[in-house]
Amino acid sequence: MRELLEIIRANPWPFGAGLFVVILMIVAENFGRGNQGDGAAGDLPDFDGGGGCGDGGGGD
Repeated sequence: MRELLEIIRANPWPFGAGLFVVILMIVAENFGRGNQGDGAAGDLPDFDGGGGCGDGGGGD
């Protein structure tokens, strides 16, 4: 354990970069979930309304 700490103390850049990548991936995952949504209502409303506009009527 002491040797590992000495290596980190001598050359901290790879370990700092790895920690930065882990934090960046966590932020990116949370940001992606926020944009995709989880089935709940999103930011934009649904203007469909379920109406029959443009359905095309039947008959002659």
